[in-house]
Amino acid sequence: MKKKLIIALSSFTLLGGMAIGAGAAPILEKITANLNWGINYNISGKAWSPVDQNGKKLAAITYNNTTYLPVRSVGEALGVAVDYNGSSQTLTLGEKSDTTPITSEKIEVKYDSFVTKDKQFTVQQDKDYESGVVIKEIFIDQEFTLLPEGKYQTIELSVFPVKMNNKVSLKVFDGDILLKEFEVDASSGKQTASFDIGGVKKLRFTTDIPNIGFTPQSMFVTGSYK
Repeated sequence: MKKKLIIALSSFTLLGGMAIGAGAAPILEKITANLNWGINYNISGKAWSPVDQNGKKLAAITYNNTTYLPVRSVGEALGVAVDYNGSSQTLTLGEKSDTTPITSEKIEVKYDSFVTKDKQFTVQQDKDYESGVVIKEIFIDQEFTLLPEGKYQTIELSVFPVKMNNKVSLKVFDGDILLKEFEVDASSGKQTASFDIGGVKKLRFTTDIPNIGFTPQSMFVTGSYK
């Protein structure tokens, strides 16, 4: 789902793991509804059940002959990003209209890799990308993890060789599923890719050197979410 869909919460929506605070009280209306545990779900021909972020099973709500589903759980099952802005009480499904740097969300790094705003790394080909991740000391397998937490539909990445003597493979995984592979060496220059991450909570980046050597190598990874 590439197109953005923004729903202002002026009607009833079961958010499933998203809490609407007291500030929403003026637009809330008390109703009498039923938790409907009798609904069976199939997604792409397979049985499925909605659960919250802790794995607890969720029920649909039936009100006035209309059934309301837990949108976060359904969105994740269908690979659609779901995000909720509590201050504006706006639920966003799918791709957003603006971009968010990957460094604005949590990043887990290992070994000597690090998140940086140092222009020594962020300025590439006369453009300042402002922030990113430096994968350093690539004479052993390295990895880092982005945590988009299912809030974004797409990611746009740019990868630059910083210090390269051998070809290095940079792979991006969602769990065990390979989403993208970059082949980076001294002559490759900038490499870019944009791909769908709807509903993905973690993106794991790993490096692999086909020809093992003992000269440390490094690369710079930057990008944004939508």
